[in-house]
Amino acid sequence: MSTTAGEGLSSKFGHWTALYAAYLFLAGWAYLRHYFAVFGVDTGWLDLGFNDTVAQGFSVLFGTGWFLSLIYLVIFLISLALEVFCTNDGKIRNAAVAIALLLLFPVAFCVARNAGIEQANKDRGNKTTLPTITFAAEKCSYRGKVVYVKSEALYVFNLAYLEQPEKSLVCPFDLTGTSPEVPQLWLLRAGDLKDVRIVHYQKEATP
Repeated sequence: MSTTAGEGLSSKFGHWTALYAAYLFLAGWAYLRHYFAVFGVDTGWLDLGFNDTVAQGFSVLFGTGWFLSLIYLVIFLISLALEVFCTNDGKIRNAAVAIALLLLFPVAFCVARNAGIEQANKDRGNKTTLPTITFAAEKCSYRGKVVYVKSEALYVFNLAYLEQPEKSLVCPFDLTGTSPEVPQLWLLRAGDLKDVRIVHYQKEATP
């Protein structure tokens, strides 16, 4: 009897885990897709893995997508309530769960999408959370904001000269004609750069 109860509990826990994983993946995918779209990047270029997407679906809860935590809580309460009160007819319980999940999927998608767009617009502005990178290429030095790093590829936003080069100097990344009013996203190869640094401005650390 206890063995059967234990197996039943394990099975239910497995179902809930799979359920939350599906929602986390949906939220992470919607967030990342629309975040990078604001920068003009298709997520298909980035080779994002399943784990990266699920992790982002969880991380967004602590930023602009905090409203998703309410959706996750509603999903848990619905699952728990149906498990407790609908014990006689498993078909009715399963159908009710399926309908509830279908109704909440579009809500979770919209919340995650809006969170991604909001965060991207913030990162394109003066209150950006993106880290600053400085590097040298040949005899020219640059600075910018790191949007994404994958293997040898660096996506750098709002690239600018760290020090204005002499007019006679030909730089590998020519910024002539670029304007801060029309910021650009540059795709760079790490092997072409040297003296790469992530600039960290000291802040008070709190536990």
